[in-house]
Amino acid sequence: MRIALVVPPWGPDDIRARDTRGISGCWPTPGLQYIAAVLRDAGHEVAFLEGFFYTNEEMRRKVAEFGAEALGVYVISLLWDKARPFIESVREDNPEIFTFIGGHGASAMPGRMMRECPALDAIVVGEGEVTSRELMEAVESGGSLEGIRGVVYRSGGEIVSNPPRPPEENISDFPFPAVDLCEMERYYPSFEQVSTVPAVQMLASRGCTGSCLYCYKMYGPKIRLRDPVKVVDEMEYYIRRYGAREIKFWDEHFTYSHSHVYAICEEILRRGLNVRWWVSCRADAVNKPVLRAMKEAGCWCINYGVESGVQKNLDTLGKRETLERIRLAVRMTHSVGIKTHTTYIFGIPGETYREGLKTIELARELGSFTMEFFPITPFPGTPMYKGIEKGKFGKMSERLSDQGMLLDRPCFVPFSMTADEVMELRRRAYLRTFLRPRFLAYRFMNIMSPFQLRAVARGALSLLQMLGEQVSASWKKLSGRRG
Repeated sequence: MRIALVVPPWGPDDIRARDTRGISGCWPTPGLQYIAAVLRDAGHEVAFLEGFFYTNEEMRRKVAEFGAEALGVYVISLLWDKARPFIESVREDNPEIFTFIGGHGASAMPGRMMRECPALDAIVVGEGEVTSRELMEAVESGGSLEGIRGVVYRSGGEIVSNPPRPPEENISDFPFPAVDLCEMERYYPSFEQVSTVPAVQMLASRGCTGSCLYCYKMYGPKIRLRDPVKVVDEMEYYIRRYGAREIKFWDEHFTYSHSHVYAICEEILRRGLNVRWWVSCRADAVNKPVLRAMKEAGCWCINYGVESGVQKNLDTLGKRETLERIRLAVRMTHSVGIKTHTTYIFGIPGETYREGLKTIELARELGSFTMEFFPITPFPGTPMYKGIEKGKFGKMSERLSDQGMLLDRPCFVPFSMTADEVMELRRRAYLRTFLRPRFLAYRFMNIMSPFQLRAVARGALSLLQMLGEQVSASWKKLSGRRG
């Protein structure tokens, strides 16, 4: 069966604020690459199309030229307004094609998406490898979709939701992602996310034990670990085949199992692989021995989701971490020679503007190599999103296209702040942390590649734009007071 797997047409304007579009990039979608590999192993002919590279019309033409009998589209809530018309246009071109979607947005609100898009035949909810394979087997044979766990589909004019599929326990059994089906030479990462190129992305585990108020757990609350040897096999494949100089691990909790981390590091060293890598960790899941092992094996940067400089707000988010533990983790990481990337959010339910200023002070204190600041985004399906629907926490835009954490306006505003205050905190955070002589000297002294030099230049342009926006906002505020 000929199956086209597609990321719908999109661009930086759809996901980024004006002041950070210059540093944006595009990564391949790991979940869709895994599904492509599983379907290919099942005997299907698969095409992988990235919407970042093509217009809607170009994508339609490519799907038609491929002769696709089924169309699978990756959907996040932010890009649903891009995915829906694309699906409808492909259905117009080929009324017989079977259409299905998957991804975070599709899994969080399958009923809404089925109702809004009559051209859609089915939705894969949750992890898609096994479900997509069984779904395509049924479609190819003309069988019933009844009994395929993790599928929402149409039957006799009704929307039917099958029981959910439990997450696959042995994720090491999955083939490597089908990166060879992608136009890998055309992808490039956002400038703040890696130190050099070529860079590729990977997963060493799936799942997260956290219970954050705003986070949607696509892979569930249980962490499942890949075989460390297979993890390093995949790393080595990217180095040999694509010349990868850096690996970005998208694991939500990389250091959940220290024994797993040690095994990966030992295997990297045993093979003599020369590659940098970047991971995300919880502050309460690192210590100096594991950090030293990671450093020796090539880890150059760790991302910590700090979120707030006020303990009350961390507790509201359900972070289950303390400010002191966060400070300790960052100090330990720096002490072994690993840099940090820390992220922060504004607009937490109950947060005040003054508390947001304390978050900026903490960011300055921690002294990370890179930092990002976001308005909080309650994704569909999360406890926060469900609470907002019941009138709790604050007000939120109902348009899915507004639900991005990198846009010009916050999609959610808590009862304790205004939208202007949330965005002013974001601008102030970038300006007060990045425009310090000490920080600028630190960044310039630690440029590791031509790519990073370009990143600094692009970042400087973004900061100048933010400075102009801040001056304009301050002038409007002053003019309002005089009036």
